[in-house]
Amino acid sequence: MDYIQKAIETSPSHHPANTSQDALRIIDTDLDALGKPPAVQNEKTIQKKALVNQLNHTHFKNETIRITFKHVRDGHIISFDAAPQPCFGEKLVCLWGEAPDISQLFPAYKFHNFIVINQQNIITVDAGLRGLSSRGICFTLPEHSIQATSRKTQRYACENLNAQLIQNGVIFQGTLMDFSANSFKINIPSSPTESFQWINTKDHLNLILSNGKGPIYSGECLILKQQGNSGKKTIILQPVHETIQRFNPQEYRSKRLTLTPSPDIYFTHPLSHAFTNLKIMDLSGSGISVEDDENSSVLLPGMIIPSMTLNFAGSFHFNCKAQVVYRKSFETDTNKTVVKCGIAFLDMDPEDHMRLLSLLHQTVNKNFYICNEVDMDHLWAFFFDSGFIYPRKYSFIHEDKQTIRCTYERLYAKNSNIARHFTWQKKGEILGHLSMLRFYQNTWLIQQLAAITSKEQIRVGIEILKQIGSYVYDCHRLYSSHMDYLICYFRPENKFPNHFFGGVARNIKNPEACSIDTFAYYHYRKSTLVPPRLPDGWALTAPEYQDMVILEGCYGHQSGGLMLEALDLMPDKEMARRHDLSSDYSRIELRRERRLFALKRNNALKAVFMLNMSNFAINMSDLTNCISVFVVDPENLPASIFESAVSSLSTHYVGKKFPVLLFPLEYADMHSLRYEKKYDLWALNMQHTDDYFKNFNHLI
Repeated sequence: MDYIQKAIETSPSHHPANTSQDALRIIDTDLDALGKPPAVQNEKTIQKKALVNQLNHTHFKNETIRITFKHVRDGHIISFDAAPQPCFGEKLVCLWGEAPDISQLFPAYKFHNFIVINQQNIITVDAGLRGLSSRGICFTLPEHSIQATSRKTQRYACENLNAQLIQNGVIFQGTLMDFSANSFKINIPSSPTESFQWINTKDHLNLILSNGKGPIYSGECLILKQQGNSGKKTIILQPVHETIQRFNPQEYRSKRLTLTPSPDIYFTHPLSHAFTNLKIMDLSGSGISVEDDENSSVLLPGMIIPSMTLNFAGSFHFNCKAQVVYRKSFETDTNKTVVKCGIAFLDMDPEDHMRLLSLLHQTVNKNFYICNEVDMDHLWAFFFDSGFIYPRKYSFIHEDKQTIRCTYERLYAKNSNIARHFTWQKKGEILGHLSMLRFYQNTWLIQQLAAITSKEQIRVGIEILKQIGSYVYDCHRLYSSHMDYLICYFRPENKFPNHFFGGVARNIKNPEACSIDTFAYYHYRKSTLVPPRLPDGWALTAPEYQDMVILEGCYGHQSGGLMLEALDLMPDKEMARRHDLSSDYSRIELRRERRLFALKRNNALKAVFMLNMSNFAINMSDLTNCISVFVVDPENLPASIFESAVSSLSTHYVGKKFPVLLFPLEYADMHSLRYEKKYDLWALNMQHTDDYFKNFNHLI
């Protein structure tokens, strides 16, 4: 019995099924994308023991080695893949993947050597031929072999990844076979509808890779090489860009920080499915940069990482969805070439992102805290000491003080995705405070900006606004944050918010980027009498799509600002499906409801009423628990009808009184309606953060 047959019969780990393509797959690192032999460096001699360990590791991974034969006359080299069997030190038996024709192989060729490839390490073994058959081959192992390291970028095998090649309106379907940091190998089968002749090798094409759950890479590529026939073609592609523009370019960006100890990232690579771990060089609330090795780089600009973990020394971690946005090479002080890759966060759990930002902001400003544990007695003392709760405001809320205390304990103590609070503290004392509330689908309301009266009051207020600016910049690009707009209500006579919020809007001079709209504000006290009925021809009904179109046109003529977009009042074909956030509020035992009504006369729209109903004093001026009125026909809406409509709608409110916000202010003046004060609604489109930061810094 020969050695090959004996190995086949006695090896418990082998069965004919193991000669499948999966069992014989090899990571092709000894030839680059163009088929050229690799340049090598760091050649060294390795002992037989190390070779045997590597052969057994190759068997464990169900991979193959490469057997080479040399032509006896002209020296031409041919090679075959074979699967090594368990090796115990003296002999090695390998089974062919695709068996060579022995009768054709000899006597023209003789055995030359075999090659073992492990990533970029290539071991060349001058073994002795002991036996050869159509099933396999057997060697006697030498005492020493040569191991070299390839200088070229390592390639990685792929499985089950779909590739779409799009060029000039034609789409070719294929499969990604392997990749490196600077090339892709794509197999394209023939198609009855597209011809390979349509591929213009001189023109760029777009490559989209997907895994069945969605795209994981897209980018513009050039064609390095193509080979094959009418039945199948293999194409080698090279990405054109080392940088992608994931978001609009910004002048004002997140501050990059270097932490000690440096955190790292780990993820399952979306193309190779290999576990990947890289060290973070610097990070911000919107992304990170990592160090990658030049020859074994695994990050490609444009590649989406569906699930990536930021690990902070094993103490805590954050998960996110991310995308590689750039890849740059540079030399270190020791003349080592290092690849720096930038990764942008696409989405992250809001609670995780808040904790990450809290860590980063504390690194920059030790006095600034995001959603930290707050002593509620100290917070209420701060509200009164700072004058935020002044006598007239307290006169409206004192009867419900216990209810308010319970509401704030839920807002400040419960983990939620609808509330954020920020404090500026020194030695535990609260000197400044601001909170934010997600009160509309994609809009956050800034409120409760206050600071202790002192010579540092203005500085503390400015510091809080600067930190909030950085916070919202890092948040708004994450889908789960739902932060397309920021809004803030303030009284025009309040100098601090009018200087900064109002000043930014006035200086930008673009209401589509940042706008201010003025409301009349007053409290409506409910009557004990039955609300009067509206006269014949007048009706309060659910608004239709066309009503919202009319409101949009009227507001565009009056203002042209962001109010309707921010308040989720834009026309929608599916009016009944508007998200009201009630479930998000109910999770922390709070209430948030919204109802819309259209006031019409003979089916002609006169005004739209938005009823917001929430827990009393979530906003201290109760602007989140009020009726907002948007008049579209001021001249033909009598004050008596307006008041009757408010009276009819007051039944939706439990309390004895509630605020009314009336827009436009001119309607109240035109009809001599009494109001207590004016409120400006400031709105910022988060696509215009550069405009905001530039003008804010100018106002400091």
